[in-house]
Amino acid sequence: MNGRVEVVLRWWRLPDQFHSFSRYLEDHAFLTSCRALVGGTAFWMGLVLLSARFSDVGPQGAFWRAVNLTVIVLCFGAALIWWLFPPTPLWSYTFVVGSDAAIAAAAATDTEPLGRLIACVVFASIGGYIAFFHNPKLQVGHLIFASIVTMLSGWTLLFGPTADVGLGLAKISVVLATIIVIPGVSQIVLAVLGSDASTSDIDPLTGLLNRRGLARRVNDVMGAPVTEADALLVVVIDLDRFKTINDVHGHDVGDSTIMRTALRIRLWATQSALTARTGGDEFVVVERVPVSMISRLEGQIRSAMDGAADDPPTSASVGMAVRTAPRNLDESVDEAFAELFRVADSAMYEAKREGGNQVRASLV
Repeated sequence: MNGRVEVVLRWWRLPDQFHSFSRYLEDHAFLTSCRALVGGTAFWMGLVLLSARFSDVGPQGAFWRAVNLTVIVLCFGAALIWWLFPPTPLWSYTFVVGSDAAIAAAAATDTEPLGRLIACVVFASIGGYIAFFHNPKLQVGHLIFASIVTMLSGWTLLFGPTADVGLGLAKISVVLATIIVIPGVSQIVLAVLGSDASTSDIDPLTGLLNRRGLARRVNDVMGAPVTEADALLVVVIDLDRFKTINDVHGHDVGDSTIMRTALRIRLWATQSALTARTGGDEFVVVERVPVSMISRLEGQIRSAMDGAADDPPTSASVGMAVRTAPRNLDESVDEAFAELFRVADSAMYEAKREGGNQVRASLV
């Protein structure tokens, strides 16, 4: 029994998967297809609801027809956002909450209980999406909401003027099983894919790229022409006295420190940046920035990486290498990255020799 409780607790504590699973899809060339599929599903639901407006049992009355039209517009809008813009965590959460509300509204506009229950089946696709991209807490909230809406949608089958208890129990049970089982199966598939991801390009502790993943994707950032308005930046970050933290406080505290550092890097790195954990306490960021932004970025890094209030306190030595000159004709992307990394790494060690908790920048 204790073993089962431990498994459930471990599942409950799983972190949000948006960054790690999005990177996994992108690294395997599936992210664009996934965006097309999710957007296509939203668009298709809009068409279904549009066709319901022309049905005799569709939304009746000015209010419910207005609700139906609102949901149609939201479906088409969501589809366009998925197709045209790279997804972000905020948009993903908004999509989940908005979809749940839209499904509930769509179910409410149907005049027949069976039609309302059919609309509730769509909750299963949102549960599957959450299983792959988000965390168990959001999943549980979604399932509770979906179950309540489903039972309310089939309420008249159980207690209405033309109640059919047997039919009502059967249909409600089928819908509930669907919206619960599909996310469960998705979670199992995610566990398999997560294992694959953690042994390929993704660091399992932080969800950042590992050394191999960084090497495979560095061309995405460094391949374009270099100018002062779009310079290459490589940042090497190394925690100060991390071995002492591990030795004195234990590896659990060390792991928490690593994960906290990864979150802090995300505070100043852009969405398009490559962020990687390349060693025990070493991180690398590769991105494009205007040269005019370097000084401001140094300040942002200092502020974001400040761990003086942590328990135990932490700090980091940071080296930055900036390149504004274009590559030579005989210079490969790998060679250019190796040179920038060498310069940034040297700058990081210079900061460490001077006591740590500093940022040093070099222009290549």
